Amino acid sequence: MPFSSLHVQDLLPHRHPFLFVDKVLLLQPDHRVEGTFRVKDNHPFINRTGEVPVFPASLVVEALGQIAAICIRYPQGETSTPVRPRGFLARIDECSLEHPIHAGESLLLSANLVRHFATLYKFEAMAFVDDKIVVKAVLTLYLEF
Repeated sequence: MPFSSLHVQDLLPHRHPFLFVDKVLLLQPDHRVEGTFRVKDNHPFINRTGEVPVFPASLVVEALGQIAAICIRYPQGETSTPVRPRGFLARIDECSLEHPIHAGESLLLSANLVRHFATLYKFEAMAFVDDKIVVKAVLTLYLEF
């Protein structure tokens, strides 16, 4: 079930320059989600101090948190835009920053729900450029009621 960027903005409170999901490609609510983020050459967070402009990997972890939030904010079986209460990235475990992300690259963001207890949701999340893993982490999100 693909969503346009307008729908992404309906599902997340983030806005440019801190919105790191362009499109949702696959959504199985409360289970799995995939989306994309294209690192534009003119993005204000790009580090231009070296020879090649690089997007901070820590912000890719934030992008993974945002895509995971969509998985739990979009109610099961709903087709309209009502969402659950807002959530927060509460914990980052087993984080690995595998490769640098350069300006102009497109990220595939993937998050799979592995455990849920009360208001806590634990995800295994990965970001890819082409078929190469660039960031992976276990993320815990907290839903505020």
